[in-house]
Formats: sequence, structure tokens, C-alpha cells
Amino acid sequence: MASYNPFARRESHNVHALNVYRLLVPLTWALVVVVGIYYSLHSPDDVKHSHKIWKQANKHTTPFSQNTTVTGIYWILLLLSQLSYVWHLFSKDAAVVAAAANVATHFILNNLFVFAWILLWTRNHFWGAEIILIAHLVNQTITYWRHSGLPAFVHLSVIAGPYAWTLTALFWNGAVAVHSNNLPARIVANIFIWVILVVGLTDVVLRQDYILGYCLSLLTLSLALKQVAIKVIALQWIFAFTIFAVFLVVSVYISSTKYYGRDSLFRRVVQPEASDRERQPLLNEEA
Repeated sequence: MASYNPFARRESHNVHALNVYRLLVPLTWALVVVVGIYYSLHSPDDVKHSHKIWKQANKHTTPFSQNTTVTGIYWILLLLSQLSYVWHLFSKDAAVVAAAANVATHFILNNLFVFAWILLWTRNHFWGAEIILIAHLVNQTITYWRHSGLPAFVHLSVIAGPYAWTLTALFWNGAVAVHSNNLPARIVANIFIWVILVVGLTDVVLRQDYILGYCLSLLTLSLALKQVAIKVIALQWIFAFTIFAVFLVVSVYISSTKYYGRDSLFRRVVQPEASDRERQPLLNEEA
């Protein structure tokens, strides 16, 4: 049955499967780019009172709204990084191609989710958009915990980047759906914002994933900037800046330990081969 499972991990992929991935991955990526650009410049023509992507975001301000400029830059960088993933699918290194192909189905599915979300979001179908984001997050979570050891740019573009956005967008879109503009809703939001920290920090620390940490730090910075612009005398922007700082500090620490070859306690990590070579003279003396 595994051979018929498009989500199964494999050491290698047949030519037919690779050709399908090499067609659908760039095609669905281009679909997101084209639709994203179109609905950033135009409102849907088939629905009254519909809005462009970012105008919709500015029209419905909530305790989870993000700064459209910062989040827009995030998406531009993410989409550009995904070109690296497409390149990995065409690499001459069989191991690199296999690693990229293992997450290709997830990537294609994610692009279709984003496409569907844009269509629903711009047309005021916020509950339908929320269902899409929930399915998107489930797919991203499964992908995140099943596929480790990927090249950095593949992990960023296929897993960490989309995962971070979906996690924060779930709260943003949900807040719009429930019309959370009153005081009780803002109090609830003051509590739920910490879910982003708990879920994100758990993944970052357990997987030592500084890439996800940097993605979440940028998006929570976007959240903080928007919240302080909405209401200065409020707790939400203070909490958002705190969460941003935690993600940033933890990410810098983890990336520095990896750069210097240290573990989480900053102790030097000894490679098994090096350890065996160091112990070899002692073994000879004992013999």
C-alpha cells in the first residue's frame, strides 16, 4: 500500500512520480503567485462588497490583525524562497531530489489551500476560510513532524514558512469570523495569543528549529506593530512584542549553538567518529 501513498517517505522516486511533481509543484506555486497578485490589485467581480486581500485585512481590524506591509514582505520572501525548493526537485543529486520529492505532495496541497483561502477571504466567506486554514494547519503539522533533516531552504519554503503563517492566520481569520471587536472578545484574545507562543515554542525547542522561530518572530512582530497602531492603551500589543522577543531570542540562541557546534546547554558536541579516534590510543594501551 505504501507504493500508492503519495504522502509516504521514500528513498527514491520513480521517473513518473518525479515528472508529476516537477509539473505540479511549479504550476501550483505559480497559481498562488498569480492569484495573490491579482487579488492584491483587484476585488472579486462576482460578489458584492468583496475586497482585495490587504484591503480586507485593513477593513476588519481585530486583536489578531497583522501589519500588512510586514506580512506582505514575509510572503514575498517566502514565495521567492520556494523557488529554491523547485530547484531542488531538478537537482542532479539523487538524495536531494528524494528529500524534495518526499514533501512535494504536501507542498502542492498547501498551495491549493492558500489558493482556496484567498478566494474565500476576499469574498467575505470567513468561516469557510477558517475551515481551509484548519485543514492547512493539520497538513502542515503532519509534514512538520514527519519530515526532518531537510535542506534549510526546503525546510523554510515548504514547512517552516507556511506553518508559521498558517498558525498566526488561523487566529487572524478566526477573529474576523467572530467579529471580535468588543471588550470581551479582546480579553479572550489576550489569553489566546499565548497559544501561538506555546505551540510555536514547543516546536522550536523540541526540534531545535531556529528557522521556524525566525518565521514566527517576524509574524508576531507584524502582529505587535498592527496592534499598537489599533489601540495604544491595550495589553495585546504588549503581549505580542513579548512573544516576538521570546521567539527571536530563542532562535538566535539555537542558531548560535548550531553554528558553534554546541548543544542546547552550549556544550561542545563531539562527533561519533571523532570520539572513536580519540579513544583509540587508550584502547590500544589497554590491549
